[in-house]
Amino acid sequence: MKYVYIICVLFWNITGILVAAPEKAQVMELLEGRHWSLNAEEFHSLGEGTDRLLIEISADKSLINYLRFRALEALSLFPSENTAVFLESAADNSFAPLARRGFEALRRGFFKTQPKRVKNAAARLLKHRNAQVRISAARFMRSVDAPRFKHFLKSEKNSWVRKAAQE
Repeated sequence: MKYVYIICVLFWNITGILVAAPEKAQVMELLEGRHWSLNAEEFHSLGEGTDRLLIEISADKSLINYLRFRALEALSLFPSENTAVFLESAADNSFAPLARRGFEALRRGFFKTQPKRVKNAAARLLKHRNAQVRISAARFMRSVDAPRFKHFLKSEKNSWVRKAAQE
């Protein structure tokens, strides 16, 4: 009987460890799918450590980009300091699709709690070398800092970028 009790305790502890930290395969499964949409409940149900795995997936250049982009979007659900730092670095990335999505995730995840941080990132991105990133940052700035947005419009060289930022 004593051994049954010990086995049960060990099984309970191992189960708790497995449930506490999701596996990368579980997170990857949530990022797959032809008609994918962000499901906050599913990501939060994976528990602690999900954000670390999403950061790992987002940073993995060997993965196909749509998985990395979806991981960035899912990171907006985990407003921690590590997530904010990673999303800021992703937004400053020279790979434009990653930079734009990193900024969008930062905006969605942190604007309500850390608006100054998001505004500072947007201000930096107004000078990004890629026009799509500048447009995304300018559209955000239009809603939070009209004078800076107007300054952007005056300083932007491409008329199509100015027009797109105003849409």
